[in-house]
Amino acid sequence: MKATQYTGIYAGKNAVRMEFLYRHQRCRETVRVAPSIENLKKIHQKLERVKMLIQFGEFDYFKEFPESKQAFHFSDNKAAHMTIEEMMTRWYEQSYKNWAFSTEKANRGRMDNHVIPNFGKIIVDDFTPSRFREWQRTATVSAKTINEVHSLLSQGFDFLVFDDIIDQNPMKRVRRLKHEAKEVEPFTSDEREKILASLPEGYARDFYEFAFWTGLRTGEQIGLRWKNVDLNRNTIFICESIVKGKVTGTKTVGSRRTHELHPNALEVLIRIKAEKSSLPDGDEEYVFLDPRTLKRWKDEGVPRERFWVKAVRMSGVRYLKPYSCRHTYASTMLSLESRPAIWVAKQLGHKNLEMLNKHYGRWIK
Repeated sequence: MKATQYTGIYAGKNAVRMEFLYRHQRCRETVRVAPSIENLKKIHQKLERVKMLIQFGEFDYFKEFPESKQAFHFSDNKAAHMTIEEMMTRWYEQSYKNWAFSTEKANRGRMDNHVIPNFGKIIVDDFTPSRFREWQRTATVSAKTINEVHSLLSQGFDFLVFDDIIDQNPMKRVRRLKHEAKEVEPFTSDEREKILASLPEGYARDFYEFAFWTGLRTGEQIGLRWKNVDLNRNTIFICESIVKGKVTGTKTVGSRRTHELHPNALEVLIRIKAEKSSLPDGDEEYVFLDPRTLKRWKDEGVPRERFWVKAVRMSGVRYLKPYSCRHTYASTMLSLESRPAIWVAKQLGHKNLEMLNKHYGRWIK
C-alpha cells in the first residue's frame, strides 16, 4: 500500500489501512473499501478519534474494531469475547498431541456430539455452574457420558485459569454424578472351549485362543510383531497397538510391558511359527495375519465380524464382545490358577492394583 495525504493511512487498490500506536505496539487495521477521497476522509476521522480515545485512556479495541484479531489480544476481559467452542478448540489443539490415538478419537467424539452442541455458543463470561447442572438434569445420555463431558469442560476452563483469562473454574462447583461401573463378564471355561471349537481351525482359532490365554487388548494383539516375541524365554513385549487401522503406541505408558506367556498361548505361537515359512514376503513381521490378504488385520472390527460373531452364535453361548477374552484371562489367572494379583495386573498392563481390584476383585483370593 502507498502513503496518502493523511499520516498513518495507506491506500491499496481496494483497501485502506490505518496505523496507530497502542500500549507501545504498532497496530494495523484494514478497511475493505475503495480509496476514494470521501472514504479516505472518513477513515482519517476514524483514526483521529481512535488516537484521542487512546490519549484519554478510553479506547476499547473490541468496540472500535470488533472483527480484528488484535481485539482479543488487547482485551482486558478476554472471557467476555470468547465462546465455549473457542475455548475448547484452543485447549484441544494444545493438548491432543499428548494423548493416545484412542483417547484423541474418544475426546473428539465427545466434543462434537455433546460439548459443542450443548455449550459451544455460550460466552465464557456467561457460563455458570447452573447451566451445566440444568443440562445434567435433563440429558438423556448415561451418567458416565455426563461425567466425561464434565471432565472435558473442566479441563478447558483450567486451560483459561492457567493463562490468567479467568480466575476460577466454574466446573469445580458442579458435582459429578454417581454411577456404578458395569460389572465385567468373563466366559466360563466351558463357554471358552465351546467358542474355540466353533471357530474355523487355523488363523481364526489361533487368534482367539491367544486372546483367551493372554488377555491382550485386541489392538495390542493385532500389532504384535515377531521381533517382540521371545520363544526361548516364553515372553512377548507389548509396545504397539492397532487402533482404527492406525499403528499407535499402547493405551498408556504403563501398558508397555513384558508379558509372560501361558503354555496355551505359547503353543499357539509355536504353531504359527512353524507355518510361517510358507508365507509370502511383505507383512509377515506381524504375528497374526488376515487369511484373505496374508497381511496384518486392518483393525479389530474385521476378525470380530468375520469370525467371532458367527462362532459365538454357533456355540450356543451367550454373546459377549471379544474384550471378554481379556476378562476371562484375568478371572482364570486369579481364581483357577491362583496367580498373585500384582502379577496379573502387570500381565494386563495395569500400573497398580486399583484397576484389578475395581474390575476383578471378586476373583482375587
